[in-house]
Amino acid sequence: MDGGTLVRCLVFERMLRAVAVASAFATLTCCGASSAAAPAQAVPAIALVPGPSATPAPSPSPTPAPVVLSSSSLSFVAAGSAYAQNDAASQANYTGAFSASTAAAGAANSCSGIASVSATSTTSFTIAPVAAGHCVETIAGGGGMTAALTIDVTTTSVGGS
Repeated sequence: MDGGTLVRCLVFERMLRAVAVASAFATLTCCGASSAAAPAQAVPAIALVPGPSATPAPSPSPTPAPVVLSSSSLSFVAAGSAYAQNDAASQANYTGAFSASTAAAGAANSCSGIASVSATSTTSFTIAPVAAGHCVETIAGGGGMTAALTIDVTTTSVGGS
């Protein structure tokens, strides 16, 4: 091999090495590695952003069942607090307080002047007879549910007086 051919071979060899080094550098730069000769190029990061979380729908509250009274009808043979009786209300799917009401005085089935109804707890009532008559007290629970408590007070006079 003559001197000129040797020089051309050495130049060609250097060119091949330069291409190999450039190719390796490009591969390292692309994959996020760096070299001391040149700073690495930033590789775009993929950020995972959570989407809106689904809020579970609240469970619907069970519908209150009908109001149930321990006695739906009470009868009294005399008037006065000594003859008072108790009644209790219950209702499935309801844990609140029950209330008692009656029609306005003078209206049909009004307990005004016939019986006095008072709550003794959230579920119990004391009914005291006041005077002879027939009336209806409405016991209300949850969900607009009610029950009717029929009250009859009779008084008997001894000796026709």
